Amino acid sequence: MGIRPIDLVPPPEDAPPAVRLTHVDQLRVRFTGERDGEGPITLGQANMLSWIAKEKPYGRFAAGPLELPPGASMVDVTAAVEVLMARHEALRTLFPADGRTQQVLRSGELAVDVFTADEEADTQVLVNELIRILRSEEFDLSQELPIRVAVTAVDGVPTAAAVVYSHVVVDLPSMVMLARQFTELAAEPTRRQVGPHGHQPLDQAAAERSERGRRRSEEALRYWERIFTTIPQNLYAVPPAPDGPGGSSSSWLWSRAAALALPHIAARTGASTSMAVLAAVCAVLSHRTGHRQIAMPTLCSNRYERRLHDYIGPLATDSLVSVEVTCAGFDELIHRAGTAVLRANRYPAGQPQEMDRLARITDERGIHVARRCTFNDSSAAMGSGPPTPAATDATATDPTEARRALTESTVVPRSWGEIRALLAFRLLDKEGQMILGVLTADRHRITDAESALLLTAVERLLVEAAAGDVDLDRLGEVTAVAPLTRDADWRFVDSNWIQLSQTQHLLDDALPTAGARVFAVPDDHGRPELVAYLANGDATTPGRAHRACLERLPGRDTAMAPRRYVVCARAPHDPADLSQWRRMPVRHTGDGREGTPQ
Repeated sequence: MGIRPIDLVPPPEDAPPAVRLTHVDQLRVRFTGERDGEGPITLGQANMLSWIAKEKPYGRFAAGPLELPPGASMVDVTAAVEVLMARHEALRTLFPADGRTQQVLRSGELAVDVFTADEEADTQVLVNELIRILRSEEFDLSQELPIRVAVTAVDGVPTAAAVVYSHVVVDLPSMVMLARQFTELAAEPTRRQVGPHGHQPLDQAAAERSERGRRRSEEALRYWERIFTTIPQNLYAVPPAPDGPGGSSSSWLWSRAAALALPHIAARTGASTSMAVLAAVCAVLSHRTGHRQIAMPTLCSNRYERRLHDYIGPLATDSLVSVEVTCAGFDELIHRAGTAVLRANRYPAGQPQEMDRLARITDERGIHVARRCTFNDSSAAMGSGPPTPAATDATATDPTEARRALTESTVVPRSWGEIRALLAFRLLDKEGQMILGVLTADRHRITDAESALLLTAVERLLVEAAAGDVDLDRLGEVTAVAPLTRDADWRFVDSNWIQLSQTQHLLDDALPTAGARVFAVPDDHGRPELVAYLANGDATTPGRAHRACLERLPGRDTAMAPRRYVVCARAPHDPADLSQWRRMPVRHTGDGREGTPQ
């Protein structure tokens, strides 16, 4: 059909409909499945419910076209939907308000809305408008089936169809499989069999709570704990903007040049094109930020087990990819990225209550780690159709063709709904054009110009790598990106770039009556360590001071809690003079961490 397979990018705000549709009918599809039942929710469902409750993201709706086979009738459409509803328990699941259980219905009824177009329009336009209509109201998952279907028709013959799911019941691979099954069922009546009972969400929830599932969850937690001992609280630490937060935004790169380059890189390295893009992102981030360990949460669907290959339900959860950018060449970095992704996908995030153990590590380090810099590869879903001519011919072209295509690339800023990440990379497509986006929660700190700089840097590195391995020492020359500039206010403490001024603001807010001052002093190994001096005698202890700092730390990406607290009887004449503090009588001293003398 030549239409976008998955609706991932929000339309411009207040954009008028490209075509007007009139509602003319509502078909009732009755379905009956093999079983009903109640049970705990799966980890994937829990993650989606939590994500939607916290952020209300655009992605709470998972939308896409339903491709109609030639000659399909309205009966074919409803018959295909009926089989899908009976076959897949996820599509007939309700979620009670307790947020902990799922209820599978054995039978029920789904409405399919029918529209006519007021004017002639192509399929893509019709699908876009159907999706806009289906997304216009929130899902009430405690009462409403998590799927909506609509079609356009001319004289009773369907011309386009679209579906919107709640993301709580599908991930992108699920959507692709459902769309393929719909087309097969609509095309061939002899295939309209429910088939054997496959692995369903109730079965997945039981597997996750089995002894094997708990053992794997514990292994994953140990993996996360190891990485949390060294990662920065914010990979892309930039100071707060003087005029405050600027709201969310996004910028998108459309690059035929990168799409032409990727097959050459994959052929030379034996790695996937996705790993090449991830490696390029890691290289650019390392060069720009000065970090050699690039650790980013990314989504993994965990479909490596045979029983999960055809599973319909959300399996996507956070994995933590950690790549050491300490190698000489880009090809080696691609292999490191691939190894890191495989390792991370073995150890996805577990139940939220289990992941709370990680808070002890960050409290000990005096930082607050959140999803501030992320990478999400959705290209598998976006590229689910046949390859475009440009993608097919790429390996047959000279690698320099990618360089010539650089003049065609565009970076376009667009508005975006509220997100939490300061810097989020999203890869949507790699065939014909590479579509790579940068999303930010604060466009005053990550400006449109900064987003464009990062996107074009990734593109230039990929294009350079089409002709051969790239020496990472040449990254500045290849990408035209320089490291972030940092003045004397900045310190590199325990893998974190922090500002002394912002840490002082943290102390001022957390300990307003303590007259606290923070200093960066060398530890026994000559590394900088943050030490806070306080001046209210017996009223404050290191433990109380540390807890107060931790409570006010979230959202302060360039501050961290001190490593030690020294409580003096009084403040010196010049509180900015460390030597004067050291001559004051000391009442308490310690790190303030749990399990140590306070």
